[in-house]
Amino acid sequence: MSLDLLKPVSDSLIDELNENYLQGSIYKKLAIHSSSFGIPDLESTNVCIIGLDEYRNSFFQSATQDLDSIRREFYKLKFSNWKLSISDLGNLPNGNTVDDTYHALYEICKELLSKKIVLIIIGGSNDLIYPIFKSFDSYSDKVNIVSIDNQFDLYQESELVSGRTYMNKIIIDDSNSLNDFTNIGYQRHLCSHDELQLMEKLFFEYISLGEISENNMKAEPIMRNSNIVGFDMKSLSFSASFDQTQGNPNGIDPRLACILTKYAGQSNKTNFLGLFELSNNKVSSKLYSEIIWYFLDGVDKRIIESNFNDSQTFNKYIVQTSGRDIIFYKSKISEKWWMLVDTSKNKSISYLPCLESDYLEALNDNIPIRWLKATKRV
Repeated sequence: MSLDLLKPVSDSLIDELNENYLQGSIYKKLAIHSSSFGIPDLESTNVCIIGLDEYRNSFFQSATQDLDSIRREFYKLKFSNWKLSISDLGNLPNGNTVDDTYHALYEICKELLSKKIVLIIIGGSNDLIYPIFKSFDSYSDKVNIVSIDNQFDLYQESELVSGRTYMNKIIIDDSNSLNDFTNIGYQRHLCSHDELQLMEKLFFEYISLGEISENNMKAEPIMRNSNIVGFDMKSLSFSASFDQTQGNPNGIDPRLACILTKYAGQSNKTNFLGLFELSNNKVSSKLYSEIIWYFLDGVDKRIIESNFNDSQTFNKYIVQTSGRDIIFYKSKISEKWWMLVDTSKNKSISYLPCLESDYLEALNDNIPIRWLKATKRV
């Protein structure tokens, strides 16, 4: 069983928590992998957490992460009125080689995916998205990846998987199971022209730091369609991370970080959230714990909305543009919007999450860019 590879949360931390943590805290509601009780029963579990310290293929120098520090801050937070069952499965130790770690993580992700359990990964570098992506190999559905990062990670100088090249490996992977890759938070002065051209050539989506800071709602439909969300903590600003050794003066602020992960949590499609390239200080640990809290708050608020032909649940709008008709759906429950994407070439139909602004744009005879890119990817 792949979960047998996981190491329990440290006894010293658990002893400390037993002495100091009050009723109502997350610690009191959590099932924890401990040396005394072993791995929790996952029969009714909705969300699992594991920690990693695998940085050997990181593009940046990363210090050993104090995962106990993050847990300590996270366990202090209040559980809220969630209906979730959450298990902390402990830490995945590094393998003899990075490939060994990849394989172990792949097996764990595959097992939890089969159980329909959402997994939060804390620690490690961006390249861990590759084995997470590979865990979908036995599934027929295409995979959507969202990266919150100030760069695209499309470097092509090396054949090795690293924190700056992993997306190239995913794009050319034999499984051909990648549907879409979206970057949120890129900074133009950190991205090469070649990378921007490649994003356009592959019809991938990207939202700059300025755009997402001005209107965070642009991220909601993208997160609603995501299977994997990777959050590179180097994309946080200096003031957010309190770490001037890695990061930039401009970056995502704490409030936006929590908003983005809450959007991800609300998505019925999001199976994995990874917090990568962590800083090692107490303020950062507090922020990471709050980011996880808001993701969980989103998971608790999930609404299943999938029967678009049900007139009791959805309103249907057909918009005639000079290019072609576009069909929109609006949920009567959540008031969220979708666009129908169909192509005669592949005889495929999908429902692309969107905003009301996309509908209004179509009413003005402008075909939404997201719809155009989606039809070209199909």
